[in-house]
Amino acid sequence: MQPIWLNSWPQGVPMMWEKPNETVAQRVFLWAEDTPNHTALIYYGKRFSYRELAQWVGRTAHALVTEGIKPGDRVLLFMQNTPQFVLSYLAAQSMGAVVVAANPMFMADELRYELEDSKASIVIAGRELTPVVEKALLGQGSIPVIYAALDEFLPDSPVPAVHADMLRKPPEIPSQRMLFHQWATALDPIDPKSLNLDQDLALLQYTSGTTGQPKGAMLLHKNVLANVMGSILWTKLNQESMHIAVLPLFHVTGMVHSFLAPLYAGATVLLITRFETPTFVEAIDYYRPTHWVGIATMNIAVTQFPDIQKYHLDSLQACMSGGAPIPVPILEKFHELTGASLIEGYGLSETISQVTVNPMDRPKMGSAGIPVFDVDLRITEIGHFDHELMPGETGEIWVKGPQVMAGYWQRPQATTEVLRPDGWLDTGDIGYVDPDGYLFISGRSKELIKASGFSVFPAEVENLLYKHPDIAETVVIGVPDAYRGETVKAFVVLKPGANATGDQIVAWARQEMAAYKAPRVVEIRESLPKNGSGKIMRRLLVDEGKARDSS
Repeated sequence: MQPIWLNSWPQGVPMMWEKPNETVAQRVFLWAEDTPNHTALIYYGKRFSYRELAQWVGRTAHALVTEGIKPGDRVLLFMQNTPQFVLSYLAAQSMGAVVVAANPMFMADELRYELEDSKASIVIAGRELTPVVEKALLGQGSIPVIYAALDEFLPDSPVPAVHADMLRKPPEIPSQRMLFHQWATALDPIDPKSLNLDQDLALLQYTSGTTGQPKGAMLLHKNVLANVMGSILWTKLNQESMHIAVLPLFHVTGMVHSFLAPLYAGATVLLITRFETPTFVEAIDYYRPTHWVGIATMNIAVTQFPDIQKYHLDSLQACMSGGAPIPVPILEKFHELTGASLIEGYGLSETISQVTVNPMDRPKMGSAGIPVFDVDLRITEIGHFDHELMPGETGEIWVKGPQVMAGYWQRPQATTEVLRPDGWLDTGDIGYVDPDGYLFISGRSKELIKASGFSVFPAEVENLLYKHPDIAETVVIGVPDAYRGETVKAFVVLKPGANATGDQIVAWARQEMAAYKAPRVVEIRESLPKNGSGKIMRRLLVDEGKARDSS
């Protein structure tokens, strides 16, 4: 029988393609020569041609060089979806530096951790995040910081509602800091360097993974390009395509599909700073984009938006979703609204996004799709790699392919725990493959929580909760949530004499950690279940919740 993936290969695409021999930044400069006037980026009406984009990337690279940044140095980006993120990412790549893309929802302690662990040489951050940055940098020495103001690249048209509050009273920046525009505007562009795609590090993507504190997945240029090319071929991106980029660009899914792949293909990126349903549907109706990658919560919000039938969404042709399974009624409603199938996929930070995706022309609802180009997938008995299971049998998911990371930054032991010498990566997830070769995710073999598409590791949240002066003991679990996939719940034992309420702890947590990590539910208990050695039995609390839900 012919393999399923051969039947799904995009029409007109050769069975083999040339291995990429340039970075995305280099490719942008080539498009600037071949199609200089073609629109590369649209930001609330402000348009950048490929010529203009390349010039700005070249100026930004020159500015990095003037700050003493050298190939291999880490450049930490702490921004929402803005042109400055795009320019800084490509500029760092073009001169051989390594991008560290930090979550703009971080609080100071979380940002400080990535700064210290990556040993970043410079920070480029959104101006609206100034208080977080300056607090995180206390005691960090003289790391240069460039602030990117939200209005630096906005057109003269009315301010988008998504920006209004932040633009009304932008935070003051310290006198020794510079704004992005004045930092880079006056410099001459420099051309991108030639890099060793098989050896040079492109990105440190921090992930909680399956154990302990966040770790930096080391992604080489060849890893990034494997999924960039895969996205282009799988979704049939070309110069006539327009991708509406609303997923956070710091996250691997948004980074690959909404940003890097469209620019590599010479297409147009329609950039939105953050997801806001009215702005999103109005942008689709006005600009008529063809491609979109989102997450389940966005899909639900769009399909349930009031008067959605008034908006023309039928320009969408290729739409993907990740982060959490989508309810079948939502998939059906999306198809009804757009005429396009919303296909699901599966990936990890350690694989710079996708390892499986549903074929565009034959998606299977509820599945994570089939392995993408050059990926091998293996389902094994948990804890026994050599015992491969048959279709339909549930076990541990392993993947192998050109997008698999080189390892965890400065963590050789953690690397060997998940990455075998022969290249197989233990995903930490469990699932099965059906007789047609489609992957179905059953759960997580470890304790990772997926909240609105974000990875949350309980131990990290617990470490932050222990900073609360009233908390004696705590344990965190994920509980089902119809909208977010999972949400974070904390069980807490208070110190003697303390009287904090669950709602007060929830409010405190939202000030101390990113919103997706902060527990939305806190249950106060007199004690937590423990085993004979005193270890808190997290699993008993998970099972307790399941039993309550089923009763």
